[in-house]
Amino acid sequence: MQRELPLLRARLVELRERSERVEDVLIVALAGGSGVGKSTLLNALAGDTLAETSAMRPCTAVPTVYHPPGVKLEFEGWRHISGSALEQLVIIDTPDSDTILREHRERVVQVLAKCDLILLCGSQEKYLDEATWSLLRPLQEERAFICVETKATPEVPSIREHWLGRLAEQDFQVLDYFRVSALRSLDRKIAGRALSPEELDFPRLEVFLRDELSHERIVRIKRSNVAGLMMKTVASLCERMEEAGPRLAAVVEEIANANRDLARESLEVVERRLFAESHLWNYALGREISLRAKGIVGTLFRVLEGLRSLPARMAGWLPGIRGVGLGRRAASVLTSREMIQDDLQIATEEVALRYEAQHSEVALALTRAEFEVPDSAPGLQEYREALNHRVTQVLRGPARDGIIRYARGLTSWPLTLLLDLPPLAFFLYAAYIILNTYFHATVLDIAFLVHSASVIGIVLLAELSVFAIAARTCAWAARRRAVRALRAAFLQQPLAFAREQHMAAEAIELLSTLHELRASLRQ
Repeated sequence: MQRELPLLRARLVELRERSERVEDVLIVALAGGSGVGKSTLLNALAGDTLAETSAMRPCTAVPTVYHPPGVKLEFEGWRHISGSALEQLVIIDTPDSDTILREHRERVVQVLAKCDLILLCGSQEKYLDEATWSLLRPLQEERAFICVETKATPEVPSIREHWLGRLAEQDFQVLDYFRVSALRSLDRKIAGRALSPEELDFPRLEVFLRDELSHERIVRIKRSNVAGLMMKTVASLCERMEEAGPRLAAVVEEIANANRDLARESLEVVERRLFAESHLWNYALGREISLRAKGIVGTLFRVLEGLRSLPARMAGWLPGIRGVGLGRRAASVLTSREMIQDDLQIATEEVALRYEAQHSEVALALTRAEFEVPDSAPGLQEYREALNHRVTQVLRGPARDGIIRYARGLTSWPLTLLLDLPPLAFFLYAAYIILNTYFHATVLDIAFLVHSASVIGIVLLAELSVFAIAARTCAWAARRRAVRALRAAFLQQPLAFAREQHMAAEAIELLSTLHELRASLRQ
């Protein structure tokens, strides 16, 4: 849309100006080539020689504004003549549109830009000149047109059919057509003679300008001009956007593909650097089991887990080592009960390189669609933060929930009683033997105590081994569930190229708005 902005701003200014002066007087421009009788027609309508005329050469160098008394106009540098009896009209005689003088042609353009109604003047000799039509074509649907054959005579056939036919081919909408003899009408008014049939449609033209162009009709003409200008503006923008439609679709598809590929590549990095570390999940599950452990086996597991994690905890207490290591940071997220945002630093240089590669593909699609390509640095930083946040959410959400669920299952009362039953039963049996021999005044052999302690140790060691294997199996299952949750989270919503997506979404919304506006204008 960048190339359309200057024209669009100019159109908006014009629309506001025309909307504000719908109730003002109607500005009528006399337009046509040199020698067609524009100035003569103005003089005939005024009944006096206001503008200089010539049948051989251009005479009007500066627009002549003929207006009713008291009307305030902002046409600086133009010739103003007050005294028009047409209270609702301002008539402007323009320089010749086919002039070779650049400043004359520019003044014609200025008048046409200000007017509401164009009296297109022509004669038998000149009514199809391309120079005039080149000025009028941009104003189609934006101005009302009336054709005036200014040098008509009863003896000469009318050019009406041919002229209107050519205008229809060019899609010009003409309100009316008048055949007049402007010079005869001017002479008759100056001489004070009676109306002559040789003046043809001149009396009807005067009635049209004086009576038929009522205030209500003037308002309709102006509103029609505004609607036409609006319609052309919207249609032009729609055509421009529709031309860019395939490229816009390519941008949307490229952004989606880049997000999907980048998500897959980043997921591989995260799985390799974080979710492949089995000891992380063993540590996290062991921590949760230790917090909930009950019974003999559970207490022993808690002691052993504390001894096993002691080196890692001692390393975290040392200055300069705290927070070092991705696994330790991830473990803090998995095991911490506080809702804090840990910086996992997932987005390494490898992820940055893959982001830049995908951004290059998106930038190429944006360039082809004539978008301004955003800088990749802010987008990369946003992607780093989004990636870190998404992984943290998975670790603190589904991953932690799975670990807690497995920890609760392994430390539930039924399983605790089941594990404690063999050592407790053997302990009761050994206690029974010891008490029985004591009451029978018998001394137990030391070998019994050694054997009993060995059996209890073997039983506890076997149960701790089974419990540890179960914990590791659950940790493996929790990791698998977390990986699935991570993949779902990565595919749930794109993480990268937010600015680019916003630009494409704005363009799509704009196109939809333009289509709705065009449909409402057609209604």
